[in-house]
Amino acid sequence: MKKINCERCGALVNKDTIALNKKLISKHTKEFFCLECLAKYLDTSVEALMEKIEQFKEEGCTLFI
Repeated sequence: MKKINCERCGALVNKDTIALNKKLISKHTKEFFCLECLAKYLDTSVEALMEKIEQFKEEGCTLFI
């Protein structure tokens, strides 16, 4: 898998964070935010986003496989 960096800060973005970007922004997005920048963009906390990742995995969302 190609390494993807955050559009705002340049940090490396992992596969769960890519999936979360697709789930919360658009499944067609080609630009991704790291958890910290995504939290700022969505006006929430990193902890809340981490909880969402776990929730979507438990629900069986195919983006998080």
